[in-house]
Amino acid sequence: MKRPIYITLLLLLFWTMLLPAQEQHYRIWFNDKGETSFSVERPEEFLSERAMAQRKKYNIPIDSTDLPIASSRLAELTAQGARILTTSKWLNTATVALTDSTRLSRIIDLPFVKRFDRLGTPVQPEPSLGKKQKQIETDSEGLYGDAAWQIALHNGEKLHQAGFSGEGMTIAVIDGGFLNADCNPAFDQNQIVGVHDFIDPSMDFRNGDSHGSSVLSTMLVNDTSTFIGTAPLASYWLLRSEDTDTEYPTEEDYWVAALEYADSLGADIITSSLGYTEFDDPQFNHSWEQLDGQSAFISQGAAMGVQKGLLIVVSAGNEGNNRWKKITMPGDVAGVLTVGAVTTSSKPAYFSGTGPTEDNRVKPDVVALGASASTIGPEGTLQLKNGTSFATPIIAGLTACLRQALPHLSAGEIIALIQQNSSQYHTPDSVMGYGIPDFYAAYRQGSGIESARYAESPLQLSHTEGVPIISITALPEGEMTIDLHIYDLSGKTMAEYKLSEGAQLALHALPKGIYLLLARTKTHGWTHKIQRL
Repeated sequence: MKRPIYITLLLLLFWTMLLPAQEQHYRIWFNDKGETSFSVERPEEFLSERAMAQRKKYNIPIDSTDLPIASSRLAELTAQGARILTTSKWLNTATVALTDSTRLSRIIDLPFVKRFDRLGTPVQPEPSLGKKQKQIETDSEGLYGDAAWQIALHNGEKLHQAGFSGEGMTIAVIDGGFLNADCNPAFDQNQIVGVHDFIDPSMDFRNGDSHGSSVLSTMLVNDTSTFIGTAPLASYWLLRSEDTDTEYPTEEDYWVAALEYADSLGADIITSSLGYTEFDDPQFNHSWEQLDGQSAFISQGAAMGVQKGLLIVVSAGNEGNNRWKKITMPGDVAGVLTVGAVTTSSKPAYFSGTGPTEDNRVKPDVVALGASASTIGPEGTLQLKNGTSFATPIIAGLTACLRQALPHLSAGEIIALIQQNSSQYHTPDSVMGYGIPDFYAAYRQGSGIESARYAESPLQLSHTEGVPIISITALPEGEMTIDLHIYDLSGKTMAEYKLSEGAQLALHALPKGIYLLLARTKTHGWTHKIQRL
């Protein structure tokens, strides 16, 4: 009677022996670059002409960190049974998979190996149907269609009207999948100039995740009857670094490789709506203490990208209402533009990751619409989406337009200009950072149209029984009126006025609180903080 049980056990043992051994992932750190056939004297062998021109333009040196990992070292790792997953020339690492973990000791004994990190065993979950995507029908809102509000929030349409829609700019999009990007009826295929998959040998547009397609749509689409993105004339590289079916540390290595690739292409803007905090295996989880811009591997890579002069736009993450609550990595890096989300009423979205960083820096940097943001789905239909994932490319596209308008400015100068022209620049917080950017104001300041931006203000501020009184003194020569915009500390517009020289305005209707007052003429701009007592 027991024979069937024995047979079953033997069959199980037999099938277990036939199953492939699980791969363990490791990050191997090298002690130096070693002997390589590449040289900083011949950068054309590993950087594009566009990338070399940008380094020269912004005075960014090409040094040994730009040299690719020596093929001889990778060959030695392979000889020890390692499968090379990816490499980082900036951080001098190779990420490998081993089916026989006993071979690790041989690898770490190699003379050029400094140390190693265990990255665990990626485990594929059961197939799922994925998240349902809300599809709606709506009337056109004019030239910009359903994207009108999310662009107008930042005065982006004025930047476009000034002749800056991203033409000549290259935007690299690092994401987890671009379903139907090669056949989406709303996409101009001529604008997608290249693709690269850092996980699989080739990009599969027929299957996989649609997240990157939705992200891309907020920038690329250029249909005057229904939808115009924030950089409708830019060129795009699609780079896949995320395995959306699971979460494991190796994805940070893929992301860094994608960033280095974007650098080698000479991308003007890199945007990524990916962030990391916790993994399928909790032993690899990050901690709040690591939100210092330099602890996580992905943050180290992004920090190197900043040093290389890259203009990197990343999401703040959607952990604001979860256990983590904070921004995600690499949004903690100084010098990257970290984007949070607001609602259509310009209030902070409940899910948007918050700051500050562990070392008390302002993060996120700015915010954009991320609750009910308009996107175009893989089938070419309108979809409303929630997430900092969509606020981020909205900002990235407008940043590309601003960089087109101000090509003489470095990445850091562009970011500073965006921050300075945001709604709560003088009173940043840990929820909205510097607030909602005004890209047209940033353009005017950066182009010199508002070169006297910080000249003496024509506004005199006083109070009568707690009510702020604004008096307009002598306006700059040739100016007849001045525009006033009053925002609360969340970035919501409270009031707008157009006044003439000599006018006086009492803000009786303003509720008690502190507000930001932006005053602009055609040639000048000023910022004041006002208080209703």
